[in-house]
Amino acid sequence: MNKPYLFIFTGTSGSGRKTAAHKALENSGILHIPSCTDRPPRDKERPDQDYRYVSKEKFNVLNQNGFFTETVQIDRHRYGIGKRYLVLALNAGNSVYLVLNREGSDTIRRIYGERAIRIFLYVDKKTVSERLESKGTSYEIIDSYLSHYSEEVTYRKACEHVIENRSLASTIEQIKKIVNSYLTPAP
Repeated sequence: MNKPYLFIFTGTSGSGRKTAAHKALENSGILHIPSCTDRPPRDKERPDQDYRYVSKEKFNVLNQNGFFTETVQIDRHRYGIGKRYLVLALNAGNSVYLVLNREGSDTIRRIYGERAIRIFLYVDKKTVSERLESKGTSYEIIDSYLSHYSEEVTYRKACEHVIENRSLASTIEQIKKIVNSYLTPAP
């Protein structure tokens, strides 16, 4: 039996990686493992689907007790993948998907090797700004996303797959093809 895969959606902030991953893999049997974070939910985010929200104090305790497979800090907030959730899913033979930044992606790739498949999504900087403005995103968040853009976009060279997310429908189809290429046994 093939070992399960870890599909990592990474890329530029505001590229639509979370939306595209959720839509492409809904009803696929591939489990989403959301990151825990100590930041408060933003508008339209769904607890336990987008993130598992915990207080700063709880994050500290979980981190000290070795709860996380990896943790990163972005601006003033921390994020981490719960080791138990990941191990249980993989040991049960389930492939999983994660939405991570560059540091988290590299850590998971280091731990799981070629079983960790990085799918990098991006759009140009102007499109990031326009999409976020159309959603009513605060200037502070838009500014934060754009300030990280140049650093984030260079990571695509390290990833196994790169998709420019010009159209959500096209991106979803590309993701499905990529994922199926790993899950479908070679003849």
